[in-house]
Amino acid sequence: MASCGAGNEEIVFRDKFRNRCSKFLEDMCFKNTKECASHGPLDQIYEAVCRLRKMKSTSVDTIRGCCAYADFTCRYHTFEHKVKVAHFTIVATEIDNLLNSATMRSMPDGGACTKEDCELFHLKLLNPELYKKLHPTRGPLHPLFEEMIAILLTDLNPFFPSQPRHHKTLVAATLQFIEACQLEYEYSESGFEIQADTPHLPLFLRQKSGISEAFVLFVLVGPHLVPENYASEDGSSDRLFFYNKIYPMLPELAAVSDHVNDVLSFYKEYEEEYVGANYIFTVAKAENITLFEVLDGLMNQIVEIRKNVMAIAERTNSLEVKRTVAQYFQGYISLHLSLEKRYRLGEVFGDGWFQGHVI
Repeated sequence: MASCGAGNEEIVFRDKFRNRCSKFLEDMCFKNTKECASHGPLDQIYEAVCRLRKMKSTSVDTIRGCCAYADFTCRYHTFEHKVKVAHFTIVATEIDNLLNSATMRSMPDGGACTKEDCELFHLKLLNPELYKKLHPTRGPLHPLFEEMIAILLTDLNPFFPSQPRHHKTLVAATLQFIEACQLEYEYSESGFEIQADTPHLPLFLRQKSGISEAFVLFVLVGPHLVPENYASEDGSSDRLFFYNKIYPMLPELAAVSDHVNDVLSFYKEYEEEYVGANYIFTVAKAENITLFEVLDGLMNQIVEIRKNVMAIAERTNSLEVKRTVAQYFQGYISLHLSLEKRYRLGEVFGDGWFQGHVI
């Protein structure tokens, strides 16, 4: 890592990563042009999200990055849909940041109250009356948890009240995410390390933490994706089209949602020695292989998934589905390249290489 050798070792590492990443982007059909790699205007989404929120964000960059995520990945959805996706993404990101070990330790009570909020989040969400009965003097949870509950229980999320099945999935994925945040905090504090006899644990934890099923549903659900010959007044044909034609892509794209992030955040986390819950580091430890062997395997897996998913999209005979899925791959990669402060990929490819907007 950066601390063990610096100089030539850092250059060799960066060159190895750049060479692999360049081939990966080529295999993913990534288009590095201003037109294809730029987000749309963010000010309107930003302003709309800020109007929805009762609390001030700790970071303007966080809000703008999440607005960019919504625009990049949901490019052909409505403005209202993008605002709701951005809002959910912001609050989830801030909860993740809140439960960071350093943040928790800096709190006057060492994070004790916030840890208890995590324990009680599901109860306050699913049965607020029972929460009041069991904890009559406790009052509200941390404002971020309360904001997430408000999103999940109202039309601040894209699926409520008209799409109860998708709403249920969003709630379940969020509960898993809160649990993953708790686990990551506890493992960080205890010094827990993945061992070779727990090879399935890294993926198990990654699938909890990424909220990937919900994020992919945000992309794959929309009335514009249903061809006219399927559309029906009662929605039955729409559901048939979704579950027969689109839903099979969900587990494939959920893996992409997690692992594209793992690949494109690898350089930053290696340089900053953030190895605790990082997926690539934990897999390397569990399987006793090198970091680059894990990275190569992930890149190959993602490229294969893209081929398969585009074939599934082709079989839908829907131009909207095909362009939505293609934009998801293009946009999600563009997002990581545009968030230069967060992922530091400009250090890998060089200043001026990325043709899109840098946030």
